[in-house]
Amino acid sequence: MPYINLQQAAEATGKSIRTIRRLCNLPESKDYITYEEGKLQVEVSFLEQNYPMVNVPNTGMPLKNDTARGHVTASQPAMPNGNPPNFDKLLHEIELLKLELRYRDRITQEKDKQIELLERSLLLLGEGQKKELEPEQQPEESAPAEKKRRWWPW
Repeated sequence: MPYINLQQAAEATGKSIRTIRRLCNLPESKDYITYEEGKLQVEVSFLEQNYPMVNVPNTGMPLKNDTARGHVTASQPAMPNGNPPNFDKLLHEIELLKLELRYRDRITQEKDKQIELLERSLLLLGEGQKKELEPEQQPEESAPAEKKRRWWPW
């Protein structure tokens, strides 16, 4: 299998070099990494197993892809049925966004119902308080105003 360096792996997966380095430092990944000229190299198939490929790395060697697509080389992007390489990922993302939109609509409807219920309750309570306060306010207006008290006792 072909090996690619960390920079190429980061570009191919859309992850950072630090993330690829963390993957390489895992004990189970020791069989899939090698050092060439003092640089860390990662096996492409191992990288594909752990992170989806966003960009196809340019190794100059053929890559192993699923049999439905046939034999695909690194310089030739995979386009089954004329669709872009990440078509399935985009469809999945669209479905997730649709679900999120439906969820937000439902939450908004529930919130609007709750607001309407609270407004009605407030109107009912407000009318009841006005009727109760009107008789009480009349005696307060006729009572003489008390002398303003100061905060210190002397």
